[in-house]
Amino acid sequence: MKFGFAAAAGLAVLSAGAARAQDETDYGSVYARIGAGLSFANDWEQEFAYNPDVAFSGTPATGQTLDLEKGLVASAALGFDYADGIRTELEYRYAQHDVDMRASVGPAGAALPASVNDEVVGHFLMANFYFDFANSSPFTPYIGGGVGGAFMENETAERDAALALQGRAGLSLAMGAGFSTDLEYVYLRTNELEFGPSAAEFEPGGPLGPAITGERYNASSVIVSIRKAF
Repeated sequence: MKFGFAAAAGLAVLSAGAARAQDETDYGSVYARIGAGLSFANDWEQEFAYNPDVAFSGTPATGQTLDLEKGLVASAALGFDYADGIRTELEYRYAQHDVDMRASVGPAGAALPASVNDEVVGHFLMANFYFDFANSSPFTPYIGGGVGGAFMENETAERDAALALQGRAGLSLAMGAGFSTDLEYVYLRTNELEFGPSAAEFEPGGPLGPAITGERYNASSVIVSIRKAF
């Protein structure tokens, strides 16, 4: 009898605790995030191809290396925090790098394509996910990744789009009233980029070129963001 009474009392306590936990369940929240920081991109090594039906008075450059300086990056995102350590978001990010040097690959003194603005600009639209390592402190470490599209403009104002992938890791500080500050490292890379006419367009009377192919855009960024949950 005593065992039965104790068991009944224990079940009552567990039921009450479960009901209270259910009432206090956080079903997640929408959040907005804005951020800015510095981006450090790898140099670009690019190859040139020309229309074979065009005769040159001299030997043109066969490629170039672009020395990209550290640049500025800004981002804005809208996401959802599922309150179980998982977040997802849609992010737009802008990055800009000045071109410090353009080195010709090929014959000495060979002419390079005319430069328009001496900077490389990237626009990125990314779908991201995060895993937050929640704990009893106001600091929350997290890791994440994302996939999306990169829209790049080179120093001659030519454009190309490519698949982009990124990984990120950071630390969030809760500040109350739904606000938090994020400090994170982001690594992003794209598929190979191509600028100018394609080789398939080379024909008599067609474009001269060059068709520019080369390395991916690779950049490491340090970004500080403000996040607000609604």
